[in-house]
Amino acid sequence: MEPLYGSGHPTSLSTPTKREEVHNRRIYCNGYARHDGLFDIEAELTDNKTYSFPSDFRGEVTPDMPFHHMKVRLTVTRDLLITAAEAVTIAGPYAICPMANEVFANLIGIQIGPGWRHKVRAAIGGQHGCTHITELMGPVATIAYQTRYGEESRQARQSNNDNAKAVNSRDQRSKVLANSCVAYATEKS
Repeated sequence: MEPLYGSGHPTSLSTPTKREEVHNRRIYCNGYARHDGLFDIEAELTDNKTYSFPSDFRGEVTPDMPFHHMKVRLTVTRDLLITAAEAVTIAGPYAICPMANEVFANLIGIQIGPGWRHKVRAAIGGQHGCTHITELMGPVATIAYQTRYGEESRQARQSNNDNAKAVNSRDQRSKVLANSCVAYATEKS
């Protein structure tokens, strides 16, 4: 199968120097279109070490045991306004870690958009929050955009007025995403 960008396009990173994996982080994000017109964005983060180590709180932590394991769900409107937020800490390094989930509801009423990371840090970061859950909100915002715009495009393709709705949706995306990456650059070089 021909690579997407042509046969000369790289499909992997360069060969690394001899090394040993010591830490593994997995982040999974999923977007759902709900039947009530809202969207659920769910994310899960796990951290594992490749070796066993002692923990004052958990005892011996083995490679098959996540050192960090958190799940979150945001419910958002079409305008990406958060209407519900929940988090759960399944595993953490300290007994107090699940307390950070209590501030997660502070995200309700915030809109995903410009200034998102600052708003997240103010609402759930710092001494009352969890660094890992706060970091997870970056990918969550991306998935929220992908879910909303992807669903709008899918619905436009399925409607009777495909062309007008698809163009309108594309124009809206171009305005919202202007200069966010090379594909949406307003000035092409």
